[in-house]
Amino acid sequence: MAVVSRYCLLASLLWLGGCDLLTDSYRVEFSDGSWREISITPFSDEAHWREGCATGEIFTDLVLPLKRGNKMEGKQPLLIGGEKFELDGDSLYRSNGMVFGHSPDHIQRGLKGMDACRNLRPVRGGLPKLKARGFGD
Repeated sequence: MAVVSRYCLLASLLWLGGCDLLTDSYRVEFSDGSWREISITPFSDEAHWREGCATGEIFTDLVLPLKRGNKMEGKQPLLIGGEKFELDGDSLYRSNGMVFGHSPDHIQRGLKGMDACRNLRPVRGGLPKLKARGFGD
């Protein structure tokens, strides 16, 4: 009886928390601090796609359709929003060679990051210098 009550408790927690507790998030962080994250729920036919900058701005937050292919040799092909991906263990590979890691601190070197984030960042020394009037002039 105790085993049944534990399963009921676990099922009710999943029901209350939704299937978000089972969501796998794959993230790539670029060398400039911008990032891209794809979250996939095992039983859903949708993927959550988010992109943001190191300064905290999130400029893309989409829910895209997800189609799963048959698993072959430990790799599962995915079609997220019409683009081909491949799920292999703890990594998600994009068709252009980008690797999304399962941990939030996955940094892919050599990629320049996102153009939208570069436009948000002020150029070093580009801000106007303010002078206070009446103080030693």
